[in-house]
Amino acid sequence: MRGRDDRHQELDQHLYRARERQLRQQPPPGVSRGGTGVRASRQRPAKAHHSHRRGVVVLCVGLLLFASFLIYRLYQIQIVDNDLNAKLAASQHYKNIPEYPRRGQIMDRNGVELAGTTYVYRIGITPKDMRSITKKITSDEIAAKIAECLGLEKSAVAAEMAKTDKSYIQLKKDVPRAEAEALKAYIKEADIGGIRIDSEPRRYYTNGTLASQVIGYTRFSDEQLIGQLGIELEYNTILTGEPGYTYVETDNYSNKGVLPFSVPTSLRAKDGENIILNLDINIQKIAQEELANAINLYDITSGGTVIVMNPYTGAILAMASYPYFNSSDPAACPEGKDANTWDSTQKASIDYLSSQVWRNRAISDTYEPGSTLKAITASVALEEGLTQEKEMMNDAPLRLYDWTINCAHVGGHGKETMEQGFWRSCNPIFAQLSMRAGVSRFYEYIRAFGFMGETGIDLPAEGTGILHSNPTEIDMATLSYGESSTVTPIQLATAYCVFANGGNLVVPSVVKAITDSAGNIVREVQPETVRKVLSESTTARIRELLKGVVLYGTGSAAYVEGYAVAGKTSTSTDDSGDHTISFAGLAPADNPEVVALIVMNKPKDKSLTSKGASKACGQIISRTLEYMGVSREYSESDVSRLNRQTAVPDVSGKTYAAARKELGALGFCVEAGDAAMGDSTLVKFQWPAANTSLNSKGLVILYPVSAPEESMMVIPDFTGKNVNECLRSAAESGLNIRVTGDCLGVAVSQSPAPTYGKSTAETSETAAAGQANSAGPRLKRGSIVEISFAAVEEEVAQTGETE
Repeated sequence: MRGRDDRHQELDQHLYRARERQLRQQPPPGVSRGGTGVRASRQRPAKAHHSHRRGVVVLCVGLLLFASFLIYRLYQIQIVDNDLNAKLAASQHYKNIPEYPRRGQIMDRNGVELAGTTYVYRIGITPKDMRSITKKITSDEIAAKIAECLGLEKSAVAAEMAKTDKSYIQLKKDVPRAEAEALKAYIKEADIGGIRIDSEPRRYYTNGTLASQVIGYTRFSDEQLIGQLGIELEYNTILTGEPGYTYVETDNYSNKGVLPFSVPTSLRAKDGENIILNLDINIQKIAQEELANAINLYDITSGGTVIVMNPYTGAILAMASYPYFNSSDPAACPEGKDANTWDSTQKASIDYLSSQVWRNRAISDTYEPGSTLKAITASVALEEGLTQEKEMMNDAPLRLYDWTINCAHVGGHGKETMEQGFWRSCNPIFAQLSMRAGVSRFYEYIRAFGFMGETGIDLPAEGTGILHSNPTEIDMATLSYGESSTVTPIQLATAYCVFANGGNLVVPSVVKAITDSAGNIVREVQPETVRKVLSESTTARIRELLKGVVLYGTGSAAYVEGYAVAGKTSTSTDDSGDHTISFAGLAPADNPEVVALIVMNKPKDKSLTSKGASKACGQIISRTLEYMGVSREYSESDVSRLNRQTAVPDVSGKTYAAARKELGALGFCVEAGDAAMGDSTLVKFQWPAANTSLNSKGLVILYPVSAPEESMMVIPDFTGKNVNECLRSAAESGLNIRVTGDCLGVAVSQSPAPTYGKSTAETSETAAAGQANSAGPRLKRGSIVEISFAAVEEEVAQTGETE
């Protein structure tokens, strides 16, 4: 029984365990007991667990990438771009305010200012910031006050202030200092923000058209003046100086927005240095007046140039190129162009200005020097002992290969001395002299005179002439009288300095010294000698030959009473048949003070010789030496010329241009009686009248009406003066003089009597006050004063002492 009970008990436990397993395997409510449902019930927990792990991984990777990106950006911002970002951050609070230096002055040799710098102002606003931070001031009141300070319409200012979406608006430019100062005072008084006042340098020139190609001009760019021509360009860095800056905390209020109590970091600007030129503005004026007179008188169609030099130092005392322009307005309508149609913005206008007006012809242009080069050829022959002044030579046409060299005088002069050939400018004579020297030796001298390279003048755009690099005998022969090769005017003028200074080739210089902004000399330009070219004896002989050209030869128009002018004429012809006329001179011949060269291109009249250039150069030399205080020494020939009278021709009914040319050819000085007279104006009255006898430099006034209102001139007191002083005083007074007696003495009487002095009916009180007696004599402009001269008796003081 017991065994059966044990089996039943084991069976019950087995069934119980089976039931327990069944219950554990029973699916949740709503889940099928099919095979598929059982598999799904078994797999779902594993899949959910796997998906949860994947999401965590993705999230972690994303966070890691984001952190890496942040680290990368922080590295870029704080390490790589630290300097840039530091500046950007600082720019929100700090401002680097540039400080620009003042451009240096340009002065002539006497300290006369030719170029300086002033300032104008630009006014700009930030409309959204335009308010007072301490006072209750309406926008309408601010607009009204700004308009009052700047001379603007209130409505225009208010309209600009209303544009609050704009960050900057220029309200007015080129504001004068007085207006800018008034606005600054109002800004400070009312604590107004949003207004900016910027200064702008402006170059001013006192010279007008004098030496414009030498001085140059500037343009404003990048907040600085930049030189564009001449000295302004060549010495731009020196004139500009060195800029500075101020680094300071700012806001948008007050001037420049500088915060009070902020500590700035500054590097002060260094002002530009000053340039002192060798130019003398008075000699420059003489040169330009005489060049312009000659250009107009002889109908020169392609401009001209003048150079006046100190032959010992190379200092350029005057340098001019025609047509002239004004440095203050370089693009203005030039002479000869119609102001009504001139447009400086057009390319054609700019090209014309660049090639014809701004160009410094004296150093950039080349031309055939013609007969002025014969002095070089003669000096080679004399230095090498190949000829003598009295050697008889033949001026017959010279046949060289297939080229015939003729004298300009039809048929030549036949047999003549070498010096006569020089005075008369006979081409075959100089071709023969060059052939005696030979190609190699002749061109060694050409190189020694500086014609193969630049002179070294301290100006931009210096040119060089064109000479044969491998010359033949025919090349040498044509060069001996200045054809088939070219030089620049500055090369030729420098070469003539060799004759004046005893044989040295010097470097021409425009700048005399450089000073700092306080006027202390920083650098003084010392004269520079390149080489010894000729002996002193040869140069003295050449000066005598050149003096003979003026006394006996082709240069007689350059004759000046009291100064022995030595020089050489030239007329060269280009392939189109146009002429270049020139004259190179030095004076006084025995002890030269100056060398002068004038070159004029393409006279309308192709029959015109170098006489016009000779006369103009003689006048430049005469007036320059007079200004320099060089005393005149009159010869018997001078006395004869001073006493010579010429009848004034009748020019009524002719145009002003034609009348001026006719009178000028006779040596008379011509003035228009009415400033409105032009070249085509008809002359209806002249004074002095036709057939009146005047000296060769007498003054004639031309009028456009038959009964003009003539100016009455005060008569100076000529007594006690020498003839030259009388001529100068008469010219300054607008009168003519007629000389009688010994003009080497002094004036002892005159008629009419002077307006001032004892010869008038002035009372002592009037004379003491320096006032003219209303009854004192006066003359019409151009009238004649008769002056009597007498020799001066030398008085020997008797001291009672014996040797």
